[in-house]
Amino acid sequence: MVYRETPRIAAEDGRLDGVIEDADSRPRLRRFDFVRAERQLDLPRVLLASCLVVAGLALVGYLGTQALRTMIRWLHRQPQYQVKFLDIRLQNEPPAWFRGGAQAFLRQVRENAKEAEVLPVLELETERIDRDFRLFPWVDEVTRVEYPPQGITVHLVYKQPVATIPFPPGEHVILDRNGHILPGKDIDTLKLGSLIRITGTGLDQPAAENRPGRAWKSSAPGAEGPRLKRCVLGAARLAGFLQETDRASEAESVPALRVLVIVATDRRGFFVQNAEDTMIYWGEAPGSEASGNLAAQGKWEILKKWAMTPGRRILPVGDYWRFSGAELKPVKTRPAH
Repeated sequence: MVYRETPRIAAEDGRLDGVIEDADSRPRLRRFDFVRAERQLDLPRVLLASCLVVAGLALVGYLGTQALRTMIRWLHRQPQYQVKFLDIRLQNEPPAWFRGGAQAFLRQVRENAKEAEVLPVLELETERIDRDFRLFPWVDEVTRVEYPPQGITVHLVYKQPVATIPFPPGEHVILDRNGHILPGKDIDTLKLGSLIRITGTGLDQPAAENRPGRAWKSSAPGAEGPRLKRCVLGAARLAGFLQETDRASEAESVPALRVLVIVATDRRGFFVQNAEDTMIYWGEAPGSEASGNLAAQGKWEILKKWAMTPGRRILPVGDYWRFSGAELKPVKTRPAH
């Protein structure tokens, strides 16, 4: 008898009927573990590379900076960015009595400040031109400096001569209203006209260090020197007040208003002598009046009224007029006979 094996029928899931397959018998993918070799950081090489990068950047920056500076220097040397000092424009021309006019004025400003002949406009500091002009004895104030295209414009207030102090042997110093000494060589006296003369005991002793641009000082020893300086500075303020444009214009045609001499006294203040040789006791300098005392403008108004009075009295030599209330009253210095 022949034995035959019953055919196996495949199930729907593909397994043979009657065969038990172990769960683990399925083919599995083989896992490969990728193992990377650990490498240590080479610090010397990293530092070397970093240094090379930094050095390269520094070299590029240095070369770029030098190129930029060279270009700026080249630009500054171009004619359109340079101005000759003598080409500076003065908004207000020097007074007519200043010898040489604007060109002489600018030349002296440059020499006094030791400034360059040609100015690089793009390199100028804001205060440089201002300083150059303020150092000059004839400049009272620099009000503004402008830098228009291809130029420089300076706005100035000039010092005005108002008084002179004579001293032997036949010399004198010229002062502005602040008592600053002015260079006499720059003044055309024919165009300027006469100045008020300041006189008084001890004023013929000027200090050796007196220079143009500085306030007048006395060489008298001790407290006498500062006292004389205060006298001169006060007299210069009074001369400046009397020489202001409006008052000078009013006094031009009225001899009684035209003051020729200011006499500085020890304690009493100032006397003024007009073109009629009349002495008037003025008292304190303008701005120094004690509380309650008549101010300078008030005195001027009284003086104008007195000067216009017809038939004014002529006082004997030695007597003088003084302000009293709203008028001038005579003062006798000698007893009546």
